[in-house]
Amino acid sequence: MSEPLTNAQLMDLIGSGGPFSTGSTVDPQDMIEVVTELLRQFGHPDYVTVMASHSVSNEYGGVEGFREAWSDWLTPYESFRFDVDEVIRLEDRLVFIVRQIATTRHSSVELETSSASVWWFEEGQVRQAAFYLDRQAGLKAAGLDPGRQPGG
Repeated sequence: MSEPLTNAQLMDLIGSGGPFSTGSTVDPQDMIEVVTELLRQFGHPDYVTVMASHSVSNEYGGVEGFREAWSDWLTPYESFRFDVDEVIRLEDRLVFIVRQIATTRHSSVELETSSASVWWFEEGQVRQAAFYLDRQAGLKAAGLDPGRQPGG
């Protein structure tokens, strides 16, 4: 059996040079598969996904909860992608600043939203990933200045 990863090693695996690195475009179905595998290998036993949009926040437990959360989120869209604008590495968390670009299924309206996700790590495992529709809310949850400019 190999040595467990440290938080820093796991954060490098997820946020540097992989499919979620700065400048990458991510298909949500690919993201779901990649993250599902990451959580199976490195998810904390009490892993939680949080989906936060404006004043509503929903929690989903475990790997299957992650898959359910994203399946629900993607339902109204005909097409959807993420453009990763920045990955911010902090001591025990990664912050992804992304643009969600989507076309609605029923009226073909194109939407673009600047958002954020925050991943918390504990003892070499992913403890929680929270996905914020509002970029400023995600920055605040990560303990960063909500008015922070990209690269700042």
